[in-house]
Amino acid sequence: MQFRRDPKGVRYSFNSLHELGEYIAATKRTWKANSSVTNPEEYNWDLRAGYSACVRMAQDGWLEGAAKVQEALKSFTPATPKPDTKTDFYGFRPHVPRFCAGAPDNMIRHTRTDALMGSGNVITLAVPVNALAMVSAKGMSNFGVAVAQYVNQMETEGKRVEVIGMMVSEVSGQRCAHSWIVKRAEQPMDLAVVAFSIGHPGMFRRLGFGLRERCALREDPGYGRPLPAKVSDLIEPAPGTIVLNGMAEADTVARTPADALAYIAKQVERAFETQEL
Repeated sequence: MQFRRDPKGVRYSFNSLHELGEYIAATKRTWKANSSVTNPEEYNWDLRAGYSACVRMAQDGWLEGAAKVQEALKSFTPATPKPDTKTDFYGFRPHVPRFCAGAPDNMIRHTRTDALMGSGNVITLAVPVNALAMVSAKGMSNFGVAVAQYVNQMETEGKRVEVIGMMVSEVSGQRCAHSWIVKRAEQPMDLAVVAFSIGHPGMFRRLGFGLRERCALREDPGYGRPLPAKVSDLIEPAPGTIVLNGMAEADTVARTPADALAYIAKQVERAFETQEL
């Protein structure tokens, strides 16, 4: 875990969801409030999971959620991989017609390995999961499914994707940010981790509250006010990191997984245009 404090507030960064869960389990509260545990279990609040189950799912993943996401992903048309070869000046075999025509790029080489290994093809998505009480569990789930599908599509096209979960709020007048690695660029997607990190309401409403109760800021009776996240809320973000706000409006932008996917694709495209990537 990394920690930074400055005049604007505090930032915490975890190497994985598992590390975040271990931190909550092992760290005593600095606040007197204990709403992460005592708030009633309700479907739209935390899928009736309760605090202890959410801590376990952070440590071990949400297997039931992984199965649900896997089923939901079937509704999308499978992405077609890009061709894994191209003509170039070097390669593993000649392109005979181009060779006979005297074209200098008359060899055929593989491309997918190069694309997957090239650092220029990494997309880093930081996904805030803050959601007020009125945001439904269904909307949050749809948003999580769409993130998983977007990652699938990008990696089918030969890009590597890193996914970061985030929670950012104004707490006692200062900015309080927590982030954790959901998926590293070189890792396959673990749906049990993605499903809980981005899509389970208990991630923010149980563990997010638990992190607040253990943070270095003065206790806030209302647990703070959710804020749109910024790249600057991350500790040592990768160049070109895209913050994908939207979970707070999940009931509007994620009525279905397809709606959420369209929203995500549009936001990422806009970010690429802005950054001129």
